[in-house]
Amino acid sequence: MAFWRGGSLFTTTSSGTVTGQETIERLCDRLQSATRIEDRRDAVRALKALSKKCKLEVGTQSMHLLAQVLQGDRTDLDIIQLALDALANVMTYEPGNEEEQASLPTDITAQFTEVFIKNKEHVHAVLDLLEEFDFNIRRSAIKFLTSLLTNCPKELQDIILESGPMGVSKLIDLLQDQREVIRNDTLLLLQILTRANANIQKIVAFENGFERLYEILVSEGGSEGVVTVEDCLTVLLNLLKNNSSNQSYFREGSYIQRLVQFFELSSIGDKRWSAQKVSNVHLFLQTIRTLVSPTNSNQNTVACQRVVSQCGLLHRLCVMLTLSTIPADVLAETINTIGDVVRGNSENQQFLGSVMNNTNEVQQPVLLNLLYTMIAGEKQSFQLRISILYCLQCYLYKNDTGKSLIVQTLLPQSENAANQYTLGHLLIIGYLSKDVVSSWCSGIALSHLIADSQQFKESILKVILAVDQQHAGAKTLMELSMDLLQNTTSSFNTRLAVLIFLCTWLSNCSLSVENFLSIQNSVAYLISQICSHSTNDEREQLIQSLCAFAFGLCLVFNNNRVQSYTTESLERIINKRIGIDLFQEKLESLSKSEYYAKALQRPQLKLTNANEMTLDFEFARLYKTLEGSITNMLTMKTDGIHHVNNTSEHLSLHQTNQTRDQQTTAIMTHYKDLIRQQDDELNNYKHTQKQLLNDNELYKKRINDVEQTLQEVKDQYSLLKIMSGKGTESNSELSELRTLCEQQKMELEQLRSTNNQTSIDQQQRNYHPTMTAENGVDQQSHSENDENNNNRENERMQVSERASFTAKINELQEKLNVFDERCSAQTDEISRLQHDNGILQEKIANEKRKVSILESLEGQVQSLMDEKCRLENEYVKLNNDYKQNVQEQNDLLVLCSTYEDQLTTCRNLIKNAGLTMPEFLLDLENDDLAKGD
Repeated sequence: MAFWRGGSLFTTTSSGTVTGQETIERLCDRLQSATRIEDRRDAVRALKALSKKCKLEVGTQSMHLLAQVLQGDRTDLDIIQLALDALANVMTYEPGNEEEQASLPTDITAQFTEVFIKNKEHVHAVLDLLEEFDFNIRRSAIKFLTSLLTNCPKELQDIILESGPMGVSKLIDLLQDQREVIRNDTLLLLQILTRANANIQKIVAFENGFERLYEILVSEGGSEGVVTVEDCLTVLLNLLKNNSSNQSYFREGSYIQRLVQFFELSSIGDKRWSAQKVSNVHLFLQTIRTLVSPTNSNQNTVACQRVVSQCGLLHRLCVMLTLSTIPADVLAETINTIGDVVRGNSENQQFLGSVMNNTNEVQQPVLLNLLYTMIAGEKQSFQLRISILYCLQCYLYKNDTGKSLIVQTLLPQSENAANQYTLGHLLIIGYLSKDVVSSWCSGIALSHLIADSQQFKESILKVILAVDQQHAGAKTLMELSMDLLQNTTSSFNTRLAVLIFLCTWLSNCSLSVENFLSIQNSVAYLISQICSHSTNDEREQLIQSLCAFAFGLCLVFNNNRVQSYTTESLERIINKRIGIDLFQEKLESLSKSEYYAKALQRPQLKLTNANEMTLDFEFARLYKTLEGSITNMLTMKTDGIHHVNNTSEHLSLHQTNQTRDQQTTAIMTHYKDLIRQQDDELNNYKHTQKQLLNDNELYKKRINDVEQTLQEVKDQYSLLKIMSGKGTESNSELSELRTLCEQQKMELEQLRSTNNQTSIDQQQRNYHPTMTAENGVDQQSHSENDENNNNRENERMQVSERASFTAKINELQEKLNVFDERCSAQTDEISRLQHDNGILQEKIANEKRKVSILESLEGQVQSLMDEKCRLENEYVKLNNDYKQNVQEQNDLLVLCSTYEDQLTTCRNLIKNAGLTMPEFLLDLENDDLAKGD
């Protein structure tokens, strides 16, 4: 490492630095050799004082010694704290701070961290220190771990995982520390620890991490809270993002329903929004979006969408749309969240369509208000308008009912209905607007309106719009789209949106292609854009590529009803006017574009300014689906042209020589049939190859799904092992409690027997004085004095014994009551542990069932892999047959060429000999000349 090679540093610097080096060497010797704890503590205190100003020297010479202090001096908390602080200073570096050593490399802390964590026991020692309740020790250990994670997050995550689930469990327990400083520092630590590590995320969730985070959110006031709420939500997002297992656990634990309390109207409707509140609400909304994101597994997304709707959270979000006190950026994120919640969910889409805004004098649908803001809100923020577009896209996604209602408003209606604003009217107004954002957003929205529906594509062909107020120049929507394209004042974004709308309209709809080809100059415009010279402007290249894609769609979905632009005519245009190579180059340039790659990443719109308004996800997916069909059709047509030319050459060879006329005819017929047969076989092979490739992709997708399911089950099985370990500990504790309870029961029985024996003795003693008194009466006549003395002595003894027995009985009765209470409490504890053990046993049984399912899935994966190998072998076989057929066709072409040379030689011989040219040769020449003209 770099700092190890700095041995000459001390010899070239000032004498002060040399003195510092010598001081550190002496302190290290003192720390290593001193036997008194006070001397060692003083040495560590001095090293801490020098750890910033002489960071390099302290790190290189004393790091190992300080790590030994953490492991060997656990009884002295003061020296532990000093060592932790000194190590934390070494692992952090602030170049602008005057207290820091100057002229150090920026990665010095990362290098020191690598040295420290190379011995994993050092990290385990720091983790053990988290169990100390002392405030200074616990906080210093947390801050030191945070520094290590900041410098080498991946390596330290692996070490903490190797320490077992208890390492993470210790950190989660710190969230319950009543000292807020400890709790808040732990949140900062968990932010780094849970980042991009699925296993740690699952362990944190299993250790009641969600519950601990919710407790903090509630105690800190939810959205009204301080920065602690923001830290807490950041950890929550780390646990949920791209982790389907935690998302399922979060949903099944009813944590989604508990989010409703953070969107109370009393808090959200407040006019005063601090910067911290804006950040908190943003994170709450992002939490919901993470649960219902379209990039999640479809099962998780649908389940979370249903819960969000059922618990009333979707209603709370829709209420926020009607409030005027919400900041614009929060409103934009709310609209994005609603879009994700309703995307592809018919019930939620229907609910959103029915929400009305009651704040105005006239009730209006919320969607209409939002769309009006997108179209006419030039003064509104760009993020707000884009979020409305995304919400509208989600509302239209797989929503044929909502699409039908909007399309009906575009069709010719009565005069009164036409004068009312509807969603369809607003889309057309925005589409024809001069505002760049309005036109682009409306064009994209119109493309989503007709996407994946031939019925709606054919319906909007009937849309007729008036160019002026007198309705003199009415045009169709497609004609107006071409006018926008050809208008030189149209912006790049407007032309791009129009082309996206037209390409979506032309795809899979021959009637739309027919109408497009019927428009004057429509094809000419596309040709001019495709044939224009290539430029370095990526935007113009994007326009040219979209024009090539539109032209290709006209070729693929042409119904040949427009005589001037049939499929053959379009093919001739590509071959002669454009050129196949140029056309394919322009067509394929879109797939190489950065705009295309960015749009294909995710359905959500992540735009920051108007310059980023280019392609969207649905159009990128459409291009990816149909671009191959256009290329394959051009390739097949080109092969067909060559095949026709070869056939004409074969016919010309039929009459090369009159003497071999019949033989040549037979040979040509044979070869024609052979070529036709091989051509059919070749087409079949191509079709089979395409089908095999599709099947291969399908099997790959199924294998990936099964592997993902397999991984989830494995993860759950790992957690089951942890749970099973805890169950074993609970069983041992239960057995110990049972043994203790039995011992106490035996002791209780002994006390009861002792109590009974004491009662019997007391009765016997009470009986004995009575008998003595009776005997004294009988003997009164013999000795009266003796009788009096005996009676007084017996009375004294009786009183004394009664008092002692009563005290002992009371003492035994108190002990008996205490033991009864302890026995009752332990009996309750045993019952609780038995109940917990039953729950654990049930979970173990469930996980065993999951393991059996896992084994069956492994069998399915193996069968799919075998099927994949079989298909690959079959594909190789078909590919070899295809190559063999191509070779045979090449041989036939060589043979045909030989016959043509012989025919030419025959003609030359006849001409040179001055003989009359046979009629069949003259006919062949006339046919060739006619074809040439």
